[in-house]
Amino acid sequence: MFYRIPPNRVSHERLGDEVIIINLEKGAYYSGSGSAADLWTLLAAGASLDQLIDLLSRQYGLSAPEIRGDVERCIQSLIAADIIQPAGDGLSSAILVLPEAEERRWQAPGFDEYTDMWDLIKLDPIHDVDETGWPHAAPTAKL
Repeated sequence: MFYRIPPNRVSHERLGDEVIIINLEKGAYYSGSGSAADLWTLLAAGASLDQLIDLLSRQYGLSAPEIRGDVERCIQSLIAADIIQPAGDGLSSAILVLPEAEERRWQAPGFDEYTDMWDLIKLDPIHDVDETGWPHAAPTAKL
């Protein structure tokens, strides 16, 4: 199974060992570090569920069955938050690489949700985009 990040309503950035994700429609933003940041990095690169599990298990020195449940629960929470969508099955030609890290210790990936900045997010024109995503503004009506 593959997943899609809708570019017209989700913005994201990895900063070191942390990833910040903004749902521009709902005004919520999410923060995750460690295994969550690594999971998101691989999702954003186009990894399938099996590729995610395989790469994360190797990076963290665990077997795939040991982390499968944690990864699947995290992905289900991302779908429920409407920041990724299932995109079906297929073949991936993505090059999957994680940033260098001194030490990786497995902890079930999860994201903290924050909703306290919606008023500020609405002020930024990034939320007014079409399906091509940022930085392409949605067309304006001509009079």
